[in-house]
Formats: sequence, structure tokens, C-alpha cells
Amino acid sequence: MNESMPHKRQETGFDSFSTLVSSAIKCLERLKSKYMEKFGLSGTHTLCIRQLFDSPNGLTRTELANRLSIDRAQVTRIIGELLSEGLVVEGKGNSSYRKKCILTDKGREVAAEINSIVSNINQFVSGGIPKERLVVFYETLYEICENLKKADLLADINTNKPDKQNS
Repeated sequence: MNESMPHKRQETGFDSFSTLVSSAIKCLERLKSKYMEKFGLSGTHTLCIRQLFDSPNGLTRTELANRLSIDRAQVTRIIGELLSEGLVVEGKGNSSYRKKCILTDKGREVAAEINSIVSNINQFVSGGIPKERLVVFYETLYEICENLKKADLLADINTNKPDKQNS
């Protein structure tokens, strides 16, 4: 090998994957921001509202945090904002994390509009892709995400960092 030539690393797909995922996230965040502006909602508000819409009996803050893979403090802030906007009410309970959050009539109306917007975007983005390919894509992406979580935990062990799941 010529010493003056730079060493080329082996292509693993990591750079492409990282770049594509980052680009997709940026596009999703911009879309959420543009479409949710009229409701005065962020992307995370939208995700919470959609989860609550799909759960007519309500969800606790802990359940929302787990379903959305966000910390409970962020869920508490989001629910507080949704409560003050009249989009959500809370049921009875001893702790704010055990109370069920339920959409109000106004919340269900907003959720229905949001669901329509999401459906239109989804149709535009993936409408031309055969369903079988989408199923395989999402199954594969799920496996990759699970493996990344395991790699993250392993990195914590290997670098003597505390487990982030308990924080």
C-alpha cells in the first residue's frame, strides 16, 4: 500500500444510516412544526394527543413516557400544557403519575384534525411504496432500534457510566 494514500476505512453502512436517520428526523420535525403551528402544539404534544386518542380510557403519565420513549418530567410538562389548553383532563389518583390522562371533547376534535394531517402526509410519503416493503422496513428499523438500545447499555457498562434507564 502506498504510504501517501490515506487509509480508507471499511464501509459498514453506519455513516449512511446515521445521515439518513438524522435527515428523516429533521424533516419530520419541520413538518410537525409547520402543521402543528396552527394548534400551538409541538411534535411531542402531537404524539401525546395521538396516543391518548388511541386510548379512550386514558393513559397515565408513566404509560405515555414509556410509549413515547421520553422521560417522565417531559411528559409532566407536556400534560400540564395540554391541561391548561383544555385538551386533556386527569382522572382521580394518589399520584400525578397514576392518574389517567383523557382527551376532552376539544382534545378529541384537535386529535381528529391531527390524524387527518398525519394520514395525508403518510399517504404522500409512503403511498407509492408496496405495503410488504413498508412492513419489512418497520420490522427491520424496530430491530435496529432495539439493538442500538442494547449497544447503548453495553457502552454504559464498558465506560462505567450509570444506567440511563433508571434516571
